[in-house]
Amino acid sequence: MKTIRMILLALLVFIIPLITASCWNYREIDKLGVVAGVAIDRGKDGKYKITVEIVEVSGGKDSKTESRIITAEGKTIFDAVRNGISLSGKRLYWSHTKVVIISRQLAVDGVIQVLDWFNRDAETRADFHILVSKGESAKEVLEIGEKNEDVKSFDLEYMIENQRSLSKAPQTEIWEFTNELAAQGVAAVVPAIELYKTNGKVVPRIMGTAIFKEDKLLGFIDGEETKDMLFIQNEIKGGLLIEQEDGAEDAMPSVSLEVFNSKTKVEPTILQDGSIQMNINTETIVAIDEIGGSENVIDEEGRKKLEQSAEETLKTRIESLIKKVQSEYGADIFGFGAKLREDKPKVWAGVENRWEDIFKNLQVKVTTKVHIRNSAMMAKPLEVGD
Repeated sequence: MKTIRMILLALLVFIIPLITASCWNYREIDKLGVVAGVAIDRGKDGKYKITVEIVEVSGGKDSKTESRIITAEGKTIFDAVRNGISLSGKRLYWSHTKVVIISRQLAVDGVIQVLDWFNRDAETRADFHILVSKGESAKEVLEIGEKNEDVKSFDLEYMIENQRSLSKAPQTEIWEFTNELAAQGVAAVVPAIELYKTNGKVVPRIMGTAIFKEDKLLGFIDGEETKDMLFIQNEIKGGLLIEQEDGAEDAMPSVSLEVFNSKTKVEPTILQDGSIQMNINTETIVAIDEIGGSENVIDEEGRKKLEQSAEETLKTRIESLIKKVQSEYGADIFGFGAKLREDKPKVWAGVENRWEDIFKNLQVKVTTKVHIRNSAMMAKPLEVGD
């Protein structure tokens, strides 16, 4: 018996390293079409049309990464993906996909069926970015520009990541989007993308937000409004607050304030008449990065005046956005309902089924506080000598 145990132990010692050292899902790269990004439109006869950007690496001493675009149609997304094999000559590999661009038309019809395959397939990842095209199609975003230039999908990913310094578009990965679609008391949002002409060239620009009700697109808000939305959601990571002259005698000069840090608290309150009020309190730390006049806004008196002006501007902008979303879209993109459910679950249980109507007339009290910490590299405004 002891001998048998020793033999079995020896077999395990030899077999286990062989199993753990092997790669069960190994595939040769030259037999795969690595997908960097995909645009999805409505095709003929109700079919789905996918435009796939495939990464190709040329061999040799001076290897170079290029992209190739193919377009395929199918009755379902998976059908279109498989039909793409006949055009690429390779099986499409989705584990490195960075962006999925959905056309405006498809988004209006609903995105659940579009995204179902991406959520179920074993090769697709849960951290790629979703974009909604504001133009005629999603395909045009990937096809714009010269062929075989840098991989556009990778460039789009960099643009999304660098939006942190602008705060004019949200960052939404597929797992976040699908969670928001299923969540109570919050409407889903994704960044918007459009073609923009600059210096005689047409380039993609990620700016603004696409608003959804359930899984259907309602409309868009622009980049500045998106910044105000991010203030409410406590998602501001950077950007500028601009104070501009309004023509009054005591008006502030044009000043650019760079946002270093911002914190927002949203607290629901039940008023005496039983109605619900949302209290929004923001506290923002900024620095003076540009002064468009000669007035001194750097000394204590000038800085205090500038802080008060910036507070009033931010308060007005936030209130205006909330009213616009309430009246035009009726979709709680700010997550007020989710906050009510979290803080006051008993109250939420009583209003859950009619939250959409309550949100449209919800009372909101906004309080803003802006602190100027420094004036960058100069201690006084620039002046022109005699």
